[in-house]
Amino acid sequence: MKKKDKGKNAQQQKQEEIHQKNCYLKRIKAMMGIIGDESAFDLLGTKGVESLYFFRLRPVKLISAENSDLKATKQDLIAMNKVLNWMLRDSLVNIGSDKKQISLYDYFCYPETILLYWRNVDKDNCLNPEAFKNKFPVFNDFDSIRLEAYRKKEESMQLISLFFTQLGRFTIRFELEASKLDTSSYHPKAFYNNYLVYFEKPETELFEIDGHKRTIFRINIYNENKVTGITIKPEQLGINGLLKDLPLKVYIQKHALDRINERIGDHFTDLNYSEVIDMVLKHQTFPTDDGGYLFPYTYMNKRLGYLKANIFGDRLIFRTFLFLTNNGTPEGNKLAKLLGIQKADKKYLGIDNLKTFINSDIESNENLKRIFCQTGCGELFELIKIMRINPSPTIHCADFLEKYLGLKREEQLNK
Repeated sequence: MKKKDKGKNAQQQKQEEIHQKNCYLKRIKAMMGIIGDESAFDLLGTKGVESLYFFRLRPVKLISAENSDLKATKQDLIAMNKVLNWMLRDSLVNIGSDKKQISLYDYFCYPETILLYWRNVDKDNCLNPEAFKNKFPVFNDFDSIRLEAYRKKEESMQLISLFFTQLGRFTIRFELEASKLDTSSYHPKAFYNNYLVYFEKPETELFEIDGHKRTIFRINIYNENKVTGITIKPEQLGINGLLKDLPLKVYIQKHALDRINERIGDHFTDLNYSEVIDMVLKHQTFPTDDGGYLFPYTYMNKRLGYLKANIFGDRLIFRTFLFLTNNGTPEGNKLAKLLGIQKADKKYLGIDNLKTFINSDIESNENLKRIFCQTGCGELFELIKIMRINPSPTIHCADFLEKYLGLKREEQLNK
């Protein structure tokens, strides 16, 4: 019984391989018609078709690197490949004088394979090599198209690094897998488009601040096939003088990461990195009374708060995260002045974190919503439709807040 099952499985596998091969050949023939002349396929002959199929370039794929600081899990790779495939299919490259559009995913599988074959075509793998070459005049001046395609692929890899890197834990970089030394150019693996995924730990140190040792992490970014530390010039912070062009190395304190997770919650566990990178590159800052800087922290262009930074020598260190309503922010200070409430009140009322605004009934109370909008916190309500998991609020606190803040009494006196 087992032998029959094994035989049947082997036969099914062979049939599946034949089906995949036929589908591939059908697609590459159609692609020949898009970028050149479909009749070129008929010039290959049986030997040429087999050669073309053997040397075909595989889809771009991310695989785990063995010597990475941290090893990518199966779930990591599935998620990253899913995003990469979506990006490559969604991004287009223009080919030829008539600007025919092809997805990047298809480009690296088909036109690149045809180009490889076109460059090496001869009488051993084609019925009429010269006629085959003449079917693809687009390849005579193809360098700019290839450069554009590879540039867009690199941009996609950079975005994936932004999406999946986690501040304080690792930065993701990619490296094209090289052919192994014992793999000849005629081995199928020589035509794989595999990229190794490296999880690199950030530069970490104990840095003395206010007489205490604090754990800080260097903020890195993946760019042009390497991971580099982010820097910012003093003049971009509005500082002029002899050292205005001296780059400051950018770090973030562990305390700041803890406060982001505490005040923003699980919504941004995986997006901290991309939001912080975007924030640093914008260079929009507000000075603080102690000589520091507030960097607006946004999501979908909605302000959620600020990362507070100070300069120590050649370092800019993000020391904490302030939610939009916290004391020390422009909005939080207005809220405190208008309502006469302090840090302890805000914590007690639960209005010092995103969870309350997303899941509560505050928005439905006109008095409360008016006050928060008046002090610049109105954008928090705009995220409810995007981020609220339950259709109805699960935290019912509006009436208590209104009474605690004296808004209901104030409304009655004004009548």
